[in-house]
Amino acid sequence: MRKILFVFFILLVITASGSRAEDGDGLALMKVEAGARPSGMGGAFASISGDPMTSAYNPAGVTTNETFTASFGHVEYWENIRFETGYFTMPLSQRYYLHGGIRFARVDNLQGRFISTIDPALITEFDAHDISAKAGLAYKISDKISAGFAAGWFFEKIDTWRGSSFNIDLGVLYNIDENISAGASVTNLGSSFKLTQSNQPSSRDITLPTTYRLGGSYRFQKYRGVLDMVVVDDEFHLHAGAEGELHELFSLRAGYMFNYDSKNFTAGASINHHNMTFDYAFVPYTNDLGTTHLFNITFRL
Repeated sequence: MRKILFVFFILLVITASGSRAEDGDGLALMKVEAGARPSGMGGAFASISGDPMTSAYNPAGVTTNETFTASFGHVEYWENIRFETGYFTMPLSQRYYLHGGIRFARVDNLQGRFISTIDPALITEFDAHDISAKAGLAYKISDKISAGFAAGWFFEKIDTWRGSSFNIDLGVLYNIDENISAGASVTNLGSSFKLTQSNQPSSRDITLPTTYRLGGSYRFQKYRGVLDMVVVDDEFHLHAGAEGELHELFSLRAGYMFNYDSKNFTAGASINHHNMTFDYAFVPYTNDLGTTHLFNITFRL
């Protein structure tokens, strides 16, 4: 009973901290969903385990991976925005698990207007890059309770301006029974930073995209329903999702994200073959922003 009270105390502390999130968080490209399976489930992934992508949502969720597992993803947004992701997890012992990942985002052909004595309306093109690299450990406190952390750096480059910041992720996962689980996490927690360039004044403070999650999942036979409460940029969102294993080789999923300006419904599917899984997600945007297709390949050794 003490363990149960301890876990729910940690869940409360982690999520209550969301009320202190700062306005104007930067690194906007790091706020999108990290992979095809989470995206297909509406980003409700705080209580999911057994997938290397959980490292991006709740570092405690990797403690059910019994072998080395890695997942690599690709997505393009609106023609000139590209994302590449890679996550892994591996057991070090029966209780300790190593995990980590990298996210790379690039925006091409941005237009900038500069003041010039030769041409007052000079327009040039430049690129922007956001990178997140992290690694951490997860510990299985008992058969039902796990805790984890990750630490790493954000790097941002806009034209010739550069900046970076150290940040951490914290999470707990409670498997109430074989069908019900709850999880809570805070990700991208760290100090603000500035973009700098030689012989130029630095930018304003850029705060990190700190995200707070509290969620639960329920599994009935081959079907699972998930629900997450998410706080980012001092705004509350509700993420809901479901997935079903229609065949041992094929699964379908769907989700909905509430209280966003341009995203809501999502869908996805996966195909399993031996030790490999191919995941796909369909994410339509409103406000004439088009549709995004996400792809992931996951393998186990």
